[in-house]
Amino acid sequence: MLSRHSVQSRLSSEAGMSFAEFCYQVFQAYDWLHLLQRYDCRFQVGGSDQMGNIVSGHDLISRVADTRVYGLTLPLVTTESGHKFGKTADNAVWLNADKSSPFDLYQFFVRCQDSEVERLLKLFTFETLGSIENIMRKHQRNPELRTAQKRLAEQVMLLVHGEEGLEAALKATSALYDQTAESLAQLTAEEISNIFQGAKICDLLLQPGTTTLELSLQAGCFTNERDAVRIISAGGFYINYQRVTKIDEVLTQAAHILPNNITLIRVGKKNYYVVRWLK
Repeated sequence: MLSRHSVQSRLSSEAGMSFAEFCYQVFQAYDWLHLLQRYDCRFQVGGSDQMGNIVSGHDLISRVADTRVYGLTLPLVTTESGHKFGKTADNAVWLNADKSSPFDLYQFFVRCQDSEVERLLKLFTFETLGSIENIMRKHQRNPELRTAQKRLAEQVMLLVHGEEGLEAALKATSALYDQTAESLAQLTAEEISNIFQGAKICDLLLQPGTTTLELSLQAGCFTNERDAVRIISAGGFYINYQRVTKIDEVLTQAAHILPNNITLIRVGKKNYYVVRWLK
């Protein structure tokens, strides 16, 4: 490793190379050796930035095992600025729905830049080149509609999460941008919380005569009653996208609770709270 140009250049640079970074290739090399011995793993595939790590494993195995193994590197998928997508770059999206929800994955591709979308359509979908050309022509006529980005997001969602995942992502997108009670009523509390960036979820039992002021305090929207009265009266309190200014307004099932037994509260512009009503 010390004889490699990549390692020498890092060691002689002003920034240097940490011990952990230096040892990373050793650990990955032994990983491959272990996988070979236990699972007969003869191929390792990685991005082009993994060339040194893969070569280290190949060298180790060639010295200790009588088996031919092969490494394959692929060009990295990068952003327009040349940075890679990944955990270390803090811009990763995951195929696992527990790490990136269908909504997050869908939005990631819908929000991609116009300058990137054609390349991503070629990389991540099975659209023909002719079809992609047609999509891009439509997109260029009305780029504000994000036709190409939506097609890209839909195709990726179908590949990763299927029809069910795409439907969930579209429902969540509708709830975020349409801002209607009807769109909220199709979602679970967890889905709403994810859409509104970790909105607090609380469970409450509706008592007869409960007012908007009492709801705001029980849901944890305010730390004290004085703030609650001031902000509600000033018009900074919303229930299911509807502004509420009367602190003594009594909650009713029909007016304030959605058919899925959920109420979405917004305080100000960005603070969201989700109430699940217990039966």
